[in-house]
Amino acid sequence: MPAYPITWITNSISLGHAPMSYEELDSIKAQGIDAIVNLCAEFSDLHEIEMAAGFEVYYLPIWDEDVPEMDAMEKALAWLDEAVYLGKKILIHCRHGIGRTGTFITSYMIRRGMDLKAAKKNLKSSRATPTNYGQWKLLKRYTKQSGVLKIREPSLERDHRVDLSHFFSEYESLVHGIDTVLGTRAGIDGAENGKKPCGKGDHEGCRRSFKMQIMEVIYINSRINRQFASRQRDIFIARSINASKEKNPGCPLNNGSGCAIFEFRPIGCRLYDNHDKTLDHPGIHALVSELSRTVFLALSGQFLPPNTLSFSVADTISGKFVQAYFHHMMALERAKSYST
Repeated sequence: MPAYPITWITNSISLGHAPMSYEELDSIKAQGIDAIVNLCAEFSDLHEIEMAAGFEVYYLPIWDEDVPEMDAMEKALAWLDEAVYLGKKILIHCRHGIGRTGTFITSYMIRRGMDLKAAKKNLKSSRATPTNYGQWKLLKRYTKQSGVLKIREPSLERDHRVDLSHFFSEYESLVHGIDTVLGTRAGIDGAENGKKPCGKGDHEGCRRSFKMQIMEVIYINSRINRQFASRQRDIFIARSINASKEKNPGCPLNNGSGCAIFEFRPIGCRLYDNHDKTLDHPGIHALVSELSRTVFLALSGQFLPPNTLSFSVADTISGKFVQAYFHHMMALERAKSYST
């Protein structure tokens, strides 16, 4: 049995008590959790310890038996919605994982279209439940404010999400092969022939501009969303927006101290180290193109025309590529309707 018992409510959201040791934090991480909603006002430093342990943390301090302000709760619920959308695994906890935890997760269920009765049924497998009149009153008020979803069946999970893990594994295998040939996989912090790779010691390559195909864009955007907390992502996005306005912008992921995503940096950055042309660049490009076509088909149900949908690093980080992706989809739909 794990050192820290977790109760999963969905594939993304779990509940528990406040971790009281580094062993419990390690156990939480080992069970796949990468984000935490901390509701404990009485442990004012715990959220900082959780952040230092590598979790993305949203701190909504509520005293035992108390309730949060409605606006503060809405902001926390919006953060939780985004975390679920980004594919994170989230732990919600108060001190004992009962009253405050039950109130917060019930409010999330209401946000997702459930009424109080359905929410209570979903929490049957856990100890979490509102424990006093004030907490139930808040939830009834929130139900009236949010209303009950009538258009579709209420659900805590988003429908029709495509599992990209297989495509990501294929892409990572390709990257592993490139790194093996270049001899940089074992040297993430080391050097090859006395020279550190681009993004570590040599930053010249970070001043170049190049385009990435949709497979690589989706992969890198997903890794950034999962690995970095929202505040750091906001910094990257701000840098990306500024970079898009400059004639010769540097990479928004390198502020001079090194590549922030060195471990999963783009293939174009890795090939910058291929000084002796050991690798076949057109062959690698063809492999990424094939992966891009297959992932596009999985996401859209349509074929991707050759040499389309390529984006800069700045577009990838800022999310600008999403808008271009949907415009492209609409164009394909219009072309399809005209031909029938």
